[in-house]
Amino acid sequence: MSWLPMLSRCGFILVLGLALIPFVRVPFAARATDICADPPRDNCSFYSQCLEARFHCGPDGYPLGYGLKYCTKFGDEREKLSEKGQTWMLDTMYCLQHKLVPEAVGASNVTCDQLEDKAFETHSDCYVQSGLCTLSAVDWLAIVDIVQLPTLFQSWDAFKETLEAGGDCLEFYGFLITHGL
Repeated sequence: MSWLPMLSRCGFILVLGLALIPFVRVPFAARATDICADPPRDNCSFYSQCLEARFHCGPDGYPLGYGLKYCTKFGDEREKLSEKGQTWMLDTMYCLQHKLVPEAVGASNVTCDQLEDKAFETHSDCYVQSGLCTLSAVDWLAIVDIVQLPTLFQSWDAFKETLEAGGDCLEFYGFLITHGL
């Protein structure tokens, strides 16, 4: 009979331990590694937990001052976009983050300035590959409203990528016209 109270206490401790598992804090490195190697869709934490944590570019650097800022802004204002526009937004966010995985996981040693250049170089490709050229004029206006027109011209990199995406869309439209589509 003396083992019964002991068994009861052990059972209580086991149940309490199992109940507390969801509240146990996983070390940052363990959480960030998964996010950095394979950023989840519709999630902006890659910029702060992976790029900023590795490069320490500060509040005006690309990870926080551009990547996280606009990822969050698009997520917060997604209702301005049509369903197709929202799919474009999610595909673009995913593409932009995946293009920077080598930098996030340490496969590439670059400075903050080089990281910014690399990041901007991916923008027009991700925009166009995600379907920018097939969006309606309403979605294009919503995108400009979310980003704000001056942002498209605030740096040479932003301006260049804007022109490149626009040029790619003109080529796409030319292809459609010449093929009677």
